[in-house]
Formats: sequence, structure tokens, C-alpha cells
Amino acid sequence: MFRSYASHDKGSRLEKAQKIIRVISRYKSLDESNVLDIGCGSGYLGSILGKKAKSYTGMDFIDERKVRDFCFLISTALGLPFKSGSFDIVICNHVIEHVPDQDKVLDEISRVLKKDGICYITSPNKLWPIEPHLKLPFLSLLPGRIADAYVRIAGKGKNYDVHPMTYAEFNNKLKRLFRIENYTLEILKSPYHYGFRGKFYSIFLISRHLPKGLLNLINHFLPNWIIILRKKHI
Repeated sequence: MFRSYASHDKGSRLEKAQKIIRVISRYKSLDESNVLDIGCGSGYLGSILGKKAKSYTGMDFIDERKVRDFCFLISTALGLPFKSGSFDIVICNHVIEHVPDQDKVLDEISRVLKKDGICYITSPNKLWPIEPHLKLPFLSLLPGRIADAYVRIAGKGKNYDVHPMTYAEFNNKLKRLFRIENYTLEILKSPYHYGFRGKFYSIFLISRHLPKGLLNLINHFLPNWIIILRKKHI
């Protein structure tokens, strides 16, 4: 059984929802798109997209919604209960690191996407010093048993059940099935437009003036990545 890490803070969830909508709207007209949201959590994004999209379906392995005015079903990402080619847009926002069989999740996303569909996918960086879910320094860098013991000693649970990746690992998994656009680099160029005004804003402002090669290097050490995927046509 998966452990839930869903955030229920309304303010931060609504802010995140607007960021996601800004990005995906650059690729697809929402009013013409069938949208699947894998791991819809508290449901604030679903409440907005349910009114903007042609159709919206939110799913999660348990129902923790704070708002319920949209289509929802309980399922895991390892076996999506939809026909192949059902969706124009798939959203997989900080979900893949919670699933042990990450290749299977990507297989399923590729299957349910239409030929010209896009997937908005995000993942935290294994190399980031503070683990984002349990807020423990260097947790994601530790071997399994040591990480589990660290979590127990810190009183954060029985084990560490998150599976973050480095950018190289993430990229290698994605490119097996998809063409990849690292949208994080676009956000670094215009952080204010995407709502980044917090503690990392000064980093973004500095980064936008750096040469492309150095920017690509910095990309490996960012806290997380926002990636747009398109299916490979073989």
C-alpha cells in the first residue's frame, strides 16, 4: 500500500494549479482537451480544470479530496483503467517518485495519450540536500536500510518509501518512450511569469542570464524538474 504525501494547504495548491495551467495551456487548448490527472490529491487543480477542459478526470489511490466537483476514480498509476489514446493531456505532478515501478507508470501514460498528446510530468531531484516530503537533510542520498532507520529515528514513519532520481536517471527513463522538453529551463528564463516569487526566485533571476551550457549544468542540481513529454512515433 502506498503512503499518501498529498498536500492539503489550499493556498499553495491553488497557486500550484495556476502554474500547471499556465504551462499546459501553451501546448493545448484546454476547452478542446480531455485531461487525466494522475494523483489529483486534494482536488484543487481538478476543481479548476474541470471547468476549463473539455473533460477532466482526476484519479488517486485513495480519496483525499477537499473539493469534489469533478469526475474522480480510485486507481493506481500502474494500471490506468482507460482505453489507449483516450487523453490529450496527462498530468503526473510529483507522482512518479512514489511508485516503485516507474517504467510501468510511463508505459501506461504513453498508452493512454493520444498521438499528438502531451504529458506534464514533474519529479524532485535526488541530489537536493533537503528531502522535500519528510524534510530530512540528505535522506534521498542514503542507502535503503540506512534511510529507513533515519526516518524511524526522526519519528517520520517506519520507512522511506519515496524513489527520487537524478536528472540523468529521470531523463533516461523518459526518453525510452517520449520526446522530452525540459520546461524547467524555460521557467528559469521567466520565473515571475510562472509565479516563482519565493525563496528560489533570486536563483532564477541570476540563472536567466547564464550561458546555455552553464544553465544545463545547473539543471542537474535544481530542486525539481518540470518536463513536457510527447510520444515517440515509431
